[in-house]
Amino acid sequence: MMKLFLYVLLLLPVTLSAQDHKAKIEQLMKASGIPGLSLAYVKNGKIQESYNLGVRSVDSREAVDSATIFSAASLSKCVFAYAVMKLADAGKLSLDTPLYKYLDYPDLKHDERYKKITARMTLSHTSGLPNWRNGRQLNFRYNPGERYSYSGEGFVLLSKVVEKITGRPIADWMQENVLTPLKMDRSSYIWKEMFNNDYAYPHNDLGKTAFHNNSTQANMAYSLETTAGDYGKFLIALLNGKDLKKTTFQAIFYAQPHSQFEKFPSQLAWGLGVGYENATRGEGFWQWGDNGDYKGFMMGYPGTKEGLVYFADSYNGLSILGELVSLFFPGEHPFVQWLGYDDYKSAEFQLIRRITRLPFNEALQPYLQPGKEQIDTNLLKEDAIVSTGFRLLELKKYDLASQTFEMGRKTYSTSAGAYEGLGYVALRTGNQPEAARQFLHSYELDTSKKQIKLTSDRIMGVADTTTGKPTEFVLASVMTAMNVQLTGSFNGWNDSTIPMTWINGAWRTTIRLHPGEYRYKFVVDGIWISDPKNPNVKTDDNLNSVIVVKE
Repeated sequence: MMKLFLYVLLLLPVTLSAQDHKAKIEQLMKASGIPGLSLAYVKNGKIQESYNLGVRSVDSREAVDSATIFSAASLSKCVFAYAVMKLADAGKLSLDTPLYKYLDYPDLKHDERYKKITARMTLSHTSGLPNWRNGRQLNFRYNPGERYSYSGEGFVLLSKVVEKITGRPIADWMQENVLTPLKMDRSSYIWKEMFNNDYAYPHNDLGKTAFHNNSTQANMAYSLETTAGDYGKFLIALLNGKDLKKTTFQAIFYAQPHSQFEKFPSQLAWGLGVGYENATRGEGFWQWGDNGDYKGFMMGYPGTKEGLVYFADSYNGLSILGELVSLFFPGEHPFVQWLGYDDYKSAEFQLIRRITRLPFNEALQPYLQPGKEQIDTNLLKEDAIVSTGFRLLELKKYDLASQTFEMGRKTYSTSAGAYEGLGYVALRTGNQPEAARQFLHSYELDTSKKQIKLTSDRIMGVADTTTGKPTEFVLASVMTAMNVQLTGSFNGWNDSTIPMTWINGAWRTTIRLHPGEYRYKFVVDGIWISDPKNPNVKTDDNLNSVIVVKE
């Protein structure tokens, strides 16, 4: 009998205490390099546990506390969606009426398909719009209502519709209808002066502080500034269907038509403003936030009235997602796999931390074959090496990026990505002939990399055979720059595909453009600038230079 009793005990889930939770979270923060984190766990209609850990800046070492402001990033969408559902309950917005009947949106009038978009589609990310437009013009990725495709642009459209219906600026309307009623006193979609005394600075993956950009314009897709405690109040309202009709409350958490995820069609989809998951704990909701060096996550279970939200002031903030969620909600969570963030224990995650902290050869020791100086390909895959190299490139650590790509080339001799990376290192450090050579080798290994071949041809002076009028771009004011690129609406704002060459006292390049209006900038050693001296161009509201190519 005693043996049977012990066996049953082993099968029961282990309930951790609040102190255990705190210790484990601190352990995860240390292992992943997250400076500061704030978390609220909701149960039985109240915040059951809350943790404010670490520092809001590694430079000033000021502690995170309950008032510390974090960027909510895409968790902003859920609060807005809740407000939209209240508006629908009031009979002022129909979820299935085409939005153009409320607002004639000029950004989409060039495509008749925009007349099919509804609020239901924008909330469930089935509008067919991209996350963000590429260049000035907003174009569809898919037909409206056809399939799931995450879209911040859809939320921007819906917010403008709400402004038209209510006659109120969207930030003021959200304040009046959600933030103030829920007593979210340290929350706003536009930066407030009172936030200046206690906010978390963003940190990159190497733990360096970055500049905090205060949101001066409200964007329902990402601009909410808040605290974990305030967001916990919203979670309580959402879990209890506060101020919502019962049918509306239930509809929020249902998988909407055509919103299923391709890789997890029976487990993951999108509801009305929140993600949908059906796994070992049953049906729940979720949403992640990623504003670069700020990360966040929230989830909940309406059936049990439990929820969780956390914010991190770090690029690495979602590397602990799987383990942190499992502390409070053990079981399978397919959204962790779908999101695809590197786990802090992964070889790729640890590789960049070792490379930037140790001599290069010493950093590689855990990944070598026993007794050899060769990489163990079972421990370090090609993709991990290449993506690490590109991240180092983004961080402007060109020497380390070069060594990483070279390691990739030696380990995986047919790695087109490694050769491409070596080309970008050469381009960034001003060695254009070497860049062309490496790009060409990359293309020879993978002929689908046509843009790389085009870049190599441009560097080597091969004539551009595409149609269009030869148009010269000239930058004469940065003689000491190592590398200058041209980027704009004509190349998808890719800052690596149109290199410029120093000729006769200026950086120059010529590309072929059809008649029309184009926006562009120069990229000088990684810094984007508008055209400073060309009298034939104007500058738009986003400080892009605008050139008109005539017949």
